[in-house]
Amino acid sequence: MPDLFRAGELDMSTVPLEAAGASAQWADCVVNHWAVVVAVFVLVLGLPDLIRLIPHLLRCMPMWKGNIDIEHSVSTARTRNYIALAAGLALCILADRWGLMAPTFKLHLDAHWHLLLTAGLLAGTVFVRYLAYLAAGFGSRTSEFSSTLRHALYNYVILLTALMLLSVVLMLSLRLQDAVIKTVMYIECAVFYIVHLVRISQIFRSRYGSLATILYLCALEILPVGILIFVCTL
Repeated sequence: MPDLFRAGELDMSTVPLEAAGASAQWADCVVNHWAVVVAVFVLVLGLPDLIRLIPHLLRCMPMWKGNIDIEHSVSTARTRNYIALAAGLALCILADRWGLMAPTFKLHLDAHWHLLLTAGLLAGTVFVRYLAYLAAGFGSRTSEFSSTLRHALYNYVILLTALMLLSVVLMLSLRLQDAVIKTVMYIECAVFYIVHLVRISQIFRSRYGSLATILYLCALEILPVGILIFVCTL
């Protein structure tokens, strides 16, 4: 009887099952569950405004003046700010679920605090950027130029989040591994960040020289993101 089992083969998957386990663990967290429910509710509620806003946002990709046009319209800018908050919540969820920001100290926290930490890192980056703008004298609420410089980032964050949501749904339907999804999302973030830097430099250079533009980008745009990247490597 034992001879019957000597020639047998054990067929098992050669692909690690960590991704599926991580997905289940993240979805089982109560905080994450309710955050997704709130994000879906907010996004659905703001979907009509987003549809009306999309043509204005798309003009910001090939044309730097598209950002100024949005800021010139008070109602459009107000709608953009609301949609940016909703997109920020969705971005935090995507970043936490696929570990786009995973510093070592985050792994030592309970899973219920992971999403809050991710949101704190993003909010902290925005706050540091805002403080830099105040220190540089571009914190005026009445100057359309200063307001465009501060808020242009929101336009690209909304577009980035929309693209990430669509691409994630597509990649999940194709059953791609989490590592692939994470890489694609990193690429999307990099592309939109570069476009943002190019467009914001064009806006700034419309009034100031090249040297001032370089200093502006380094101090007010690159430095806050650089701090975020450094913290995420700790």
